[in-house]
Amino acid sequence: MNRLRSGLWLSAFVVSLFSLVPHAQADSRMIVEIQADEEGRVPSVQEAAQQALPILWDRIVASRTRGMLSNSMKATQFLQRVLPRSDSVQVSFNEARVRQYLDQQEIPYLKEAPRINLMIQMSNQNGSGMPQTAELLRANAETVAQARGILLSESGPALIVVWQWLDNNQVNLVVRGNTLLAEFSETRKIETGDPLPRLQLWMEEVLLAARDAYIADPVQTDAIPALQEKRDGGMEVMLTIEQPAALPAQVALEDALRQHEKVESIIPTHLRASSRQYRLRLKGEEDSWLPQWFQRRGMQVLPTPQGWLVR
Repeated sequence: MNRLRSGLWLSAFVVSLFSLVPHAQADSRMIVEIQADEEGRVPSVQEAAQQALPILWDRIVASRTRGMLSNSMKATQFLQRVLPRSDSVQVSFNEARVRQYLDQQEIPYLKEAPRINLMIQMSNQNGSGMPQTAELLRANAETVAQARGILLSESGPALIVVWQWLDNNQVNLVVRGNTLLAEFSETRKIETGDPLPRLQLWMEEVLLAARDAYIADPVQTDAIPALQEKRDGGMEVMLTIEQPAALPAQVALEDALRQHEKVESIIPTHLRASSRQYRLRLKGEEDSWLPQWFQRRGMQVLPTPQGWLVR
């Protein structure tokens, strides 16, 4: 008991030393909690700091350049505050020092945690939904997001991930939405064993790609001139749909509209179960055909100053 009290006193002393440095933290990614091991042993302050640093790098550094940072690097140069607890140690890193180091080393990193509204759909080869599998993928995605510095929130831009089994061992993935990640489609074979672990790894790849898309400065990309050229022609309208619909129904309506000959693109800007808003880019300068298109599907259409309201 005396040894335990002495150890806690020493830890508290170390905490007080680090607390002398101003530690107003605005970025929660800089705070890492190191838990006790399987035998219940709480790591020392130095051990906890060293274990916490790779976790910090995983949260903020681009996946493609993560290998540039050694896990053996001394964590003390970045420390702000260390708080021992009964079953864990909370390590806080100094945000300014971390950013300064990464900038000096020219290592790309996320200036802030991206906020993403993740929506997952899984269908079997007959087109029927697989909600239980989708929920398992969602639960795993939340774990990955926490470890990789991503905030999953309905207030963020939509990342819509749609899996469709084509047969017993082929799965097609379609990713779209209005994050900075470009829309894409991919088909993979999953031939033997439980497919869930491989789908979870695939989901992790998509999340990291969406996260890392926020690292590059959009102004520096070559895609901007081409994108601007496309925006010079055509018409853009805001489309608001106020009608409860499950995700499969939402996706089906988006696909039908996207395939129309007069539609160049449809980008979700606000997605909820009861209402959705889209930025609709048309190939021409005329949108009077839209009301009739929706009326054929049993919906009422009203004009708004920005576009159309569908109910």
